Amino acid sequence: MLSENEKAYCQALMALKWKDYRKAVENFEKAAANFGTNSEFNLLYQSTRLLMQVKQELAGAAMRNQSEAKELIING
Repeated sequence: MLSENEKAYCQALMALKWKDYRKAVENFEKAAANFGTNSEFNLLYQSTRLLMQVKQELAGAAMRNQSEAKELIING
């Protein structure tokens, strides 16, 4: 049987497969107690956190650009 940390790690890997980065980070955080010293785990965890932050920044920038474009169209 898998421990809760091992299950969380497996769920994080499945979330990565389905590109659900927020869920992957949540599960990596749960698994960190058991796998925190594993270099492969740390690489996956930190790169997923970075990817999630970049995607959030890009989404925010896209929203700002879209609202600026609407403002330009309205104000001509």
